[in-house]
Amino acid sequence: MSVCSTDDEYCQNLINAFAGILPNLTIEGGAEEPFYKAPRANTHAILYFRSNYPRSLLHEISHYCLAGDRRRGLDDFGYWYAPCGRTAEEQQRFEKVEARPQGLEKTMCEIVGLKFSPSLDDFSGRPPSESFLQELELAYQEMRVNPPPTANKVLSGLKNYW
Repeated sequence: MSVCSTDDEYCQNLINAFAGILPNLTIEGGAEEPFYKAPRANTHAILYFRSNYPRSLLHEISHYCLAGDRRRGLDDFGYWYAPCGRTAEEQQRFEKVEARPQGLEKTMCEIVGLKFSPSLDDFSGRPPSESFLQELELAYQEMRVNPPPTANKVLSGLKNYW
């Protein structure tokens, strides 16, 4: 696999890789906001990622990998989402559930050669909490050493593809 020079190339190569790794998942870019549409009778699940951002694609795949079978049966994995403008308490809850997916995302970024930086999905100017950064690092180490089954399948597939 050659080095990608544009976000469009990265996204297309990632979509091609994931088509072979997760054949029952349809991936579509260009969305205003990421969204997971659970499978319905005779249809595959659809994962929409933001614009043509490879990091958005990897982040949403991370949620897919960690959601488990029950949550994969629910639109947006049954997660709550509060948009930017959260209270400090809402942001703390957001950070608590985001550390593990971002640990997996960081691992995938490393494989495909993308720069990773933590995302708080918050434009208030607040820095990431120390506890969030610590939890993200623990999750990253877990994903490198002992990832759960779907994450392991995706990480192995990306390594083979890339």
